[in-house]
Amino acid sequence: MAVQRRNTKQRKLVLDAVRQSYNHPTADEIYNAVREQDDKISRGTVYRNLNLLADAGDILSIKTPGGSRFDRTIEPHAHIICTSCSRVIDVPLPFDAQLDAKASEQIGWSVSSHYTIFEGLCPDCQQPLGHALKSTFLHSAAKK
Repeated sequence: MAVQRRNTKQRKLVLDAVRQSYNHPTADEIYNAVREQDDKISRGTVYRNLNLLADAGDILSIKTPGGSRFDRTIEPHAHIICTSCSRVIDVPLPFDAQLDAKASEQIGWSVSSHYTIFEGLCPDCQQPLGHALKSTFLHSAAKK
């Protein structure tokens, strides 16, 4: 039997903060956004409501190496995380629901769902690396 929870002002503030964000915010970022609306809300209340909203399917919780991020888009989709700055964005690839059945057949488990997270460097984090490599190359070429 599902637990019936009443909608509170705090839960609505948390949900609104996630829905107004396009950048897959952390719990701390949501907390800071909600504090601008209600300076008495506690960090624990925000975290608890984020988990309740994710459990209810109102938002998506994305498990990342640095901690959970939250997404307003609840339909199944892939994400990519920058391994340098931890930025998270959606990947515009079609979701393949058949992978659950294929995985079940291959490994004998009863797979109920999956999510895809890619890792790499975002364009902003690639820039300093590119400049550093170019600078090193030019410096070593000048010595020859």
